[in-house]
Amino acid sequence: MVVVRLFRAPTVPSARVLLRGSPDGLPDRMAALTAGRDLVPLRAGPRDVVLIGDPGLARDLLTRPSGVGKGRGIDALKFLLGDGLLTAGGDLHRRQRRLINPLFTPEKVAGYGMVAVSVAEARASAWTDGVRVDLLDEMGSVALDIVGQALFGTDLRGDADRIARALDILLPIFPTLIRPFGFALLRVPNPVRSALRRAGAELDAVVERLVEERAARPDPGGNDLLGALLAVRDEEGRPMPRQQVRDEALTLLLAGHETTAVALAWAWFELSRNPEARRWLEVELDDPSTESAIARADWHALHRTRAVVAESMRLHPPAHSIGRRLLVDQDLGGHRLRGGTLCLISIYALHRDPRSWSDPLTFAPRRWLDPTGVYDERAAGAPRGAYLPFGAGARICIGATMAQMETTVVLARLAREFHAEVAEDFEPGNQAAVTLRPRRGVPATLRTRAR
Repeated sequence: MVVVRLFRAPTVPSARVLLRGSPDGLPDRMAALTAGRDLVPLRAGPRDVVLIGDPGLARDLLTRPSGVGKGRGIDALKFLLGDGLLTAGGDLHRRQRRLINPLFTPEKVAGYGMVAVSVAEARASAWTDGVRVDLLDEMGSVALDIVGQALFGTDLRGDADRIARALDILLPIFPTLIRPFGFALLRVPNPVRSALRRAGAELDAVVERLVEERAARPDPGGNDLLGALLAVRDEEGRPMPRQQVRDEALTLLLAGHETTAVALAWAWFELSRNPEARRWLEVELDDPSTESAIARADWHALHRTRAVVAESMRLHPPAHSIGRRLLVDQDLGGHRLRGGTLCLISIYALHRDPRSWSDPLTFAPRRWLDPTGVYDERAAGAPRGAYLPFGAGARICIGATMAQMETTVVLARLAREFHAEVAEDFEPGNQAAVTLRPRRGVPATLRTRAR
């Protein structure tokens, strides 16, 4: 076995190479360091850090049943989200996962799908030929409408400004928190902590009102997820504590809204940049059977749309990296790593690795279809672990199926009627914070399609 002793190995590069330059360049710096390498040790003072560049090792780590804990990114979010499913660990995470899993069954997701169709229909009716929009803002608004109706049983449009203000504060600060000594900013009075508290107050005001209003309604356990959270009972018949409901509701509000909006914005950008792929998609959108599939939220029938979403999330994964901390000494890929080692997985790098993907930087949605034209994730030919937009293992995103359904149905409904024109020389850039956002948005002119 190879023993990795990071702070004793002077030939090992310093972890500071990841921190040089803008935080937005972090995904590309991680990709450069892991290029052609399975595991890259870094020096970080007394802390052991490794970058994982091999898909098999990444999946191995994420699917280990024990001995692996959360990374710094999730710990940073805990300051804002409390002990929701995203940030909780150990027994609390297992218990909450068990209680919340029934809220994302295929039957429940189908019901959420009908909400997504309704919201997309309303947005299509509001759009007009030639209107100028920022598609990141537009998709954020669409995603918030869906989250409000499907998960909270209410209209969140009146809260959109408060949520946007909170995100505008949170997203630029997040990279600072996960840097060395970043958590120290949460312990003493300073402008960063004050700003985070302002963001938290904005979000708490929204979520606490939603919880109180939903609890007062006479239909606990209704079709919306918040009602189900309030109605759920554990094995001993006890309801979920109100603070836990708050934490889960806030987690679902932010995760369900932000990741979907970002994924859709990048998909619009790629379709505008690749007219051949857009025309290929429109063959499916113009098929007479597609209208019925969209109306039923039958996202499984929209093979080309699913392929476009998958390929966009390959190039621009909303969750661009994952961190895990080893709780005990253990082996990984022939290396003996000590307990306490921080393992970093760049999903962005795995998704663009030429060892796993042909023409990795090319937007090629056809790669996701088998010879009969049916969507199949295995058709891309990548090894297991090379495509991880929702993570893997016990902490895989609980809303992964809902997110795929929502992005597919919304994109199909809107792109069936409109296409977006983005300036040829426009580069959105990356904002690598909690999600991988287009830094400059996606400003576009919408054009009505002649079908």
